[in-house]
Amino acid sequence: MKWLKLYVDIAQNPRIKLLAFEDRWHYISLLCAKAEGYLDERPELRERMVSVHLGLTPSELENVKDRLVDVGLISDEWQIYNWDEKQSKDATGAARKRRQRAREKAEKEAAATTKEIRSKNIEENVTVTGQSRDSHATKKHGVYKVNVRLPEAWAEAGVTEDHLIWAKKHGFSASLLDEHFVQFCEKAAGRDYKYKDWNKAFYIAVRQDWAKINSRAADKGPATDAGVIAA
Repeated sequence: MKWLKLYVDIAQNPRIKLLAFEDRWHYISLLCAKAEGYLDERPELRERMVSVHLGLTPSELENVKDRLVDVGLISDEWQIYNWDEKQSKDATGAARKRRQRAREKAEKEAAATTKEIRSKNIEENVTVTGQSRDSHATKKHGVYKVNVRLPEAWAEAGVTEDHLIWAKKHGFSASLLDEHFVQFCEKAAGRDYKYKDWNKAFYIAVRQDWAKINSRAADKGPATDAGVIAA
């Protein structure tokens, strides 16, 4: 069975409220006719089908059309304004569900791959370069004499007091710092980044908003559409 979408505030739409009660129902019935495909027939057949659909004589039908055209709800050819952009082309929602399942599957696979790569890189860092890295370490946490892969000790330590002080000094939210740190470590491990100063590299990632965490936090969300037919 075919269906269409309506906003719940259709009764308060000013164009609808300009109509008499019977014409409001005529408009709703025309939405149904559009969903059924009656309004897309050739002009001669379309007029007859709409007349039968609304239960009106030809003269009554013409008067209804004039009133609906006058308030800007339909065109002279019986087409509903903004229909295509407001109505889903997937009447059953099956395509949308397929896209959703595919997206969720891709996200899970990407997360699993990132975790595997990170674990592998950390293990390699410990077994292959651990001794060399220790020899290049300085007294400052996360700082080395040469470029090194993600240091296990630095990653496991997480956000430190120095990081929090830096965030406060430069106007970044301390509450978002843990998420920044996790995303930074995952990206650095996954792409085999090497740095001398991992703290400085982390600060750059926060400043440049690598994981789009700052922008998401500042986002107030999309505005509510006030049209007649739901998107």
